[in-house]
Amino acid sequence: MGGEGAVIRVDDVTERVRLEEMMIQSEKMLSVGGLAAGMAHEVNNPLAGILQNASVLENRLMSDLPANQQAAEAAGISLAAIRHYLELRKLPGMIESIRESGSRAAAIVKNMLGFARKSDRRVSSQNLGKLLDQTLDLVRTDYDMKKRYDVKQIHIERDYDPLVPSVPCEASKIQQVFLNILKKGAVAMAEVKDAPAPPAFVFRVQNDDAWVRVEIQDSGPGMNENTRRRIFEPFFTTKPVGQGTGLGLSVSYFIVTEDHGGEMSVHAAEGGGTRFVIRLPKWGGWVISNR
Repeated sequence: MGGEGAVIRVDDVTERVRLEEMMIQSEKMLSVGGLAAGMAHEVNNPLAGILQNASVLENRLMSDLPANQQAAEAAGISLAAIRHYLELRKLPGMIESIRESGSRAAAIVKNMLGFARKSDRRVSSQNLGKLLDQTLDLVRTDYDMKKRYDVKQIHIERDYDPLVPSVPCEASKIQQVFLNILKKGAVAMAEVKDAPAPPAFVFRVQNDDAWVRVEIQDSGPGMNENTRRRIFEPFFTTKPVGQGTGLGLSVSYFIVTEDHGGEMSVHAAEGGGTRFVIRLPKWGGWVISNR
């Protein structure tokens, strides 16, 4: 007796989708990174000229150099009178604004050049848990962070597997990655008003087959799906104009994936907040990274 039926097959494609997202992100970052480096080289020289001339302008207008005294006397005026005019017209503040804006632009150019520059590698074996704790100490002593946010009031929960081996990496670069994540987490948590619990970070360092997995989770407001998908793109920022370059996490992504052959992703944390996941190969990713 024959019968009719149907076969239902269910495949878990979570891992495949995650890998596809990472491949798309890597390709996008590589192309934009090359473009950014070219732009940075073009901008660097005129920017250096602006900063240098702003410094010279300040010296010739505001300092007591003998040459300034002589020039003022030749023009039949005193330096005191010149400075009084400058103050009345608020020119010293304008000069300082030029210098601050130029310095900010110089920092952006430096980060852009970091996309393509292949630095001398200083690889050493590092305990990632200890490296994460050392970076937290740096955040707590950072003047800008202390001025705006009381990082010492953030609760820290650690889940470090004592059997996790040390990982070959460039310690300063991995610290830069941790630093970017911790600063963004601290800022995000500070923006939560009337939170039911104190702000908190959860640090995890675990074995993950051939990888060491580091998770940094905050108790902030989290991010929507569009932000999550774009968070590692160069110049993408959710901050108001003038308050962020949008380069911190994109540079971090390059450091992890290109310099160390690792993986970096971001997820919504259970109960709210954001969880960054970094996976570094236990035996180094230097063959993968040829930039």
